[in-house]
Amino acid sequence: MPNKRPTRLFEMPGADIVEIEITRPLPGTCSVGLTYQLEGTVKVAGIGAPPWVYAEVTPLGIAGEVTYERGLPKPISGEFSIDLRFTYTGDYEITVLATPAPQPLPVVGVEPVVGKSAIMTVEVVGVAPEFEVSNLVISPTEVQVGYPVIISCLVTNIGGEAGSTTISLGGDFMASKTVSLEPGESTTVSFPVTPTAAGTYNVSVDGLYGSFVATTVPVADIRVENLVISPSEVMVGEPVSISVRATNYGTKAGSKTITCNVT
Repeated sequence: MPNKRPTRLFEMPGADIVEIEITRPLPGTCSVGLTYQLEGTVKVAGIGAPPWVYAEVTPLGIAGEVTYERGLPKPISGEFSIDLRFTYTGDYEITVLATPAPQPLPVVGVEPVVGKSAIMTVEVVGVAPEFEVSNLVISPTEVQVGYPVIISCLVTNIGGEAGSTTISLGGDFMASKTVSLEPGESTTVSFPVTPTAAGTYNVSVDGLYGSFVATTVPVADIRVENLVISPSEVMVGEPVSISVRATNYGTKAGSKTITCNVT
């Protein structure tokens, strides 16, 4: 019995069904706003010219939900690539279509179609928040036993979505705090610790490292606080008053140079 010819998606004289092979599929989970590249090859023989290749994305319920660029196969190899970018979360089905002639986007999936790939299922999620921890400050770096030391750092959400993260203090002291930040927002996270014996104490905060010394000898602990700028907005040439409060939290008299830098 002779082999049965495969059913054509579009009857075109002398044309065979175009075979589409996906060599680089989309990941199973994609993020909103990022661009992903779908690559593959098409069999160009039988249609007289390299086919045009499109991505069919469903559901398409919201206008502008998905943007993509048509992939034009290279004349000899038949290789193509299609860039896709999702703007909403959800579950999608992606199919690659080949046609013998251009079709206006985004109207795809209509005849003439001479090739169709298998369906790819993609889950699109929001861009995850990304946090940066910087500017580790230990104050003071020398303290009398039994007096507090403040360990602080700056936490910034450098991602595209609001979220929460837990900042952990490690080394010779253990503690953690959870903060919630909007995209681009920063906050200072502080950990007060109190040494109970003389010695050098090592601390770490999310990959940042530092140390301080505790002693039985009284030491000065002069801290600069309560920065006030008045007024906060002035015309060029007008005076501005900048003030701080200096307090000695230690057990010994001392001095500290306070420098004001204006940039």
